[in-house]
Amino acid sequence: MSFNSQRIRRMRRLARDAEVRESEELFVVEGPRLVEEAIGAGLEIDEVILPEDELDHDLITVLSQEKIQFHLVDRKIFSGLTTLRNPQAAIASVHQHGIELSGLVEKKGLLLVLSGVSDPGNCGNLIRTAEAFGASGVLFHGGVDPYNPKVVRSSAGSFFRTRFTVIDEKFSTEKLFEELKKSEYRFVATSPSGGIAPEDVADNSQIAVILGNEPRGLPKEIEVLCDEIVTVPIENTVESLNVATAGAVVLYGIKRSRI
Repeated sequence: MSFNSQRIRRMRRLARDAEVRESEELFVVEGPRLVEEAIGAGLEIDEVILPEDELDHDLITVLSQEKIQFHLVDRKIFSGLTTLRNPQAAIASVHQHGIELSGLVEKKGLLLVLSGVSDPGNCGNLIRTAEAFGASGVLFHGGVDPYNPKVVRSSAGSFFRTRFTVIDEKFSTEKLFEELKKSEYRFVATSPSGGIAPEDVADNSQIAVILGNEPRGLPKEIEVLCDEIVTVPIENTVESLNVATAGAVVLYGIKRSRI
């Protein structure tokens, strides 16, 4: 197998296999604009592959200026790399940039904790929401691989700029809460009913908002560990909001209460 075919095979596997992403400590970014955003955010780019029949000259200029290696391949090969139905004209492998929990909690503020959130689209939207409302970081505890290509796309570039930590689901919730309490966090859980409004959350510089798995929400054993329960008021004709929408309302409410 030639050097180029090895690289192509690796890029394809990075786009599709979480275990490969973990072992290589790389992930993929698809599309010229997102590749440029990753570069602009200071991420370390491994390499970029471009379709030779659809060159994005603005991106090529940036790659050349930053001395980032790129390869041209024919359209058929390129289409086999991307996870998109309508491939965009670039795919890059990028070094993973998550940080340790100790580094995440050093920065005081609002922390978003995703506990078992499994839908990559919702996860990406929540990362974007966290950046929009000034969260200090995002903590992933179980659930979807945050380096999933759909998470990266759905975040619309926020993934590159947001501080985050990945905690294996084998690390118990109780232990996680113990670690966060050392940094004086108060825990706010979301519930479909019985809680206070988001804007009524007690003013505290260290708040961790806990969002749970989409179909099931947070289990009771997590709720009882939290200091406050928040409910988003909705019409009784609607059963519930999805986790991305609920998370956006909660973060907005908390931010608004601090203005």
